[in-house]
This record gives sequence, structure tokens and C-alpha cells, in this order.
Amino acid sequence: MCERRSSGPPKRAARRWGATGVIALAVAMSPMMSDLALGQAPQGRGAAPQAPTGTAPQAPAGAGQAPAGGRAGAPQAPAGGAPQGGRAGRAGGGGGGGLGGGNAGAFTPAADAKDLKSVLFNWAWRMGMLRSGAESELVKTLDYHAAGGTIQVSGQPCTLTKYRVQANYQIPGWRTQIECAFKDKKTYKNVETLSGDFAWDEDRPGAELVAGEGKATPNQAALIERRIRLWASPHGAVKAAIAGAAGLPPSESFGENPATLLDNQAKAGAKSTTTLEWQGEKAVLTFPVPGVPGATAVATLTNYLPDSVVVTNGADKTEFIYGKWADWNNPLFKIDALYAGTIVERKNGMVLRTVNAKVTEIGQIYVIMPVPESVRKAAGK
Repeated sequence: MCERRSSGPPKRAARRWGATGVIALAVAMSPMMSDLALGQAPQGRGAAPQAPTGTAPQAPAGAGQAPAGGRAGAPQAPAGGAPQGGRAGRAGGGGGGGLGGGNAGAFTPAADAKDLKSVLFNWAWRMGMLRSGAESELVKTLDYHAAGGTIQVSGQPCTLTKYRVQANYQIPGWRTQIECAFKDKKTYKNVETLSGDFAWDEDRPGAELVAGEGKATPNQAALIERRIRLWASPHGAVKAAIAGAAGLPPSESFGENPATLLDNQAKAGAKSTTTLEWQGEKAVLTFPVPGVPGATAVATLTNYLPDSVVVTNGADKTEFIYGKWADWNNPLFKIDALYAGTIVERKNGMVLRTVNAKVTEIGQIYVIMPVPESVRKAAGK
């Protein structure tokens, strides 16, 4: 196991990340996550987005592989509380070692670095999203279960009895399974789903994928709202910010060390659409929201973890407030991969959702959102 170049606590993180070599196998064998969470290996850098219909898991890209450069392309147009627990703070060093082993990573920011590349690297590193000896950003999927909370349904508060989020950041795809109860004891159930350019609701996860099982209802009106929720999420925001800085879509801007990616893109002439300013000790990053034309997100970081991500889309402002950062993975599978323990979502000042984390699965689990044929036909595609 390698020792980090920093003089501070990251040696602990390096020890913990030595377990990443067994992530794919352990997840594939674990019964902890059901349904569509069964063990997907990471894809390499610059891989093309997966087809929304879902494919078989791809073979793992070589850990610690040397990133290729010169992959610019036009800049991506604007298309379409204090941290607690978890990873030790950076003292000028990199993140965990692991599959690549034997080196200290491709980049180590200076302890007092305040430039955009260093901040983006430290943001992903602090959250535990950089893996392998090359410290590539390899978090592709998420399975999140809430312990409880409240959402607004047709303007009425509804107390959650089930809230599960599954994400695939390459398609991209986002599925939220909701079950809740109103004060009068009536209940509400829905599965909010996004896959690529499609949005729909389901009465059960995977509705209509087997003939006669479940009902999928097209809901293209919710596409923008769900894209905002995806790219302002704890994982999505840093991915979108790195993508903007690299001048690439998110599906092509992870899978390698973010600092190496930005260096290669800068050499190839790509223009950053992510900006950085400092407000005291807080880093404030502004970047476009992928897939939402004209929308911008502003992430405010304390110690490289976001206190909030605020998205402005026309006259609408949606705020996501994050707190209680920790490794919420199963106690037998802690890997220093942080996620927000509390999430508050407000739109134009009104609280829409408050959720508290129960358990996450952050590895390379198998998460897909196949689009039902009825949804494709409704969209004329």
C-alpha cells in the first residue's frame, strides 16, 4: 500500500481505499441491494454513453491506466453546514491508493492551492470519488435509501415511508421510488424516472419492461426538473462542474484523474464554462447544468464539501442544502465514499423535499433505466 505525499491524515484514506479492488466482486455477491443493483464494473475514460435501453455490464477499464490526452472538442454549451466525519481533510496530498497502487497519484495540489483545477480535484477527492492509483473519478452509479423525511405532493406534505434513489451518471439516468402518507392516512406511491431524453412515472420500478407487469406513464414535463435534481445532487454537482471545466459532457469527463483531464483539455484548446471565486474560506463554483439550456448551478463548498447547490433556470431557483456528510455505506462495506446525510430541496423559497440518509451503495453497482416502448412511442422516438 502506498503512502501519500501529504503529511496529514490521508494515510488512513489510502488504507481504506485498498478495499476498492474487491468492490465489483463484493457488490456482485452481496444481497444487500436488490432489484437493479447487482454489480457493474467501471467504464474507462471517454467512454460513450450507454444506450438508454441498458446493456450488459462492461469489462473493467485497467486500474491506474495512463490517461490519454488531446481530446478537446467544443466547450459544452449549457444544454439541454460544516462537514462531519468521513475522509480526513487534505493537507496538500492526494486521495486513496488502491487498484493502481505503488504511486501517489497523477496530481497533488499545493496545501494552499485555490485555483480551479485544484479545487475541483480536492472536491472529488474529499468525497471519495477518486479511485485507483491514478486517482481517477470512477463513481458511475448510486443506490440511496432514506431513513425518512417529507415531500410535497400536490401542495400537501406527505411523510415518507420509502424513498430510494438510483442513479447512473453515464446514461444519464435517475430513478426515485417514493411511498408516503398524508395526515388523513391516505397514501401516495410513484416512481419518478429519467433516462437520457425521456422522463416518465412508474407504478413499480421497471414497469412494462415485462409485458403486462406494471404501468409506465410518460411525463416529459418533468424532464428538466429531474435533470436539475440529478446534476445538483451530491455526486452530480461535482461531475457537472468538472465537465464544464473540461468542455465536455459529463459522460465523457469522468473515468480519469480530473486534474489530468483538465490539463489535456486546456492543451487541446477547450474553454472552461466553470468559474471559481472565493468568499472567505468558502469556494464558490458556477457551472452550466447539463441538458438544461441556459440553467446555471452555483455550488458553495466548505472544506471542499458542498453546503449548497443553487440552480437558476429562468425565473425559477431551486436550492439543495446538504449536511451531515459521512460514509453511509453498509457498516461492513465502508470505503470512505461520502454522501450527504441530510438533503433539503427548496424551489422559489418553498420546501419541496427533506430526506435523511439511511444507507448508500457507492461502488460500481448495476443500475440501468430501460425506456418502456410506450414511453418511446409517446415521445415519437
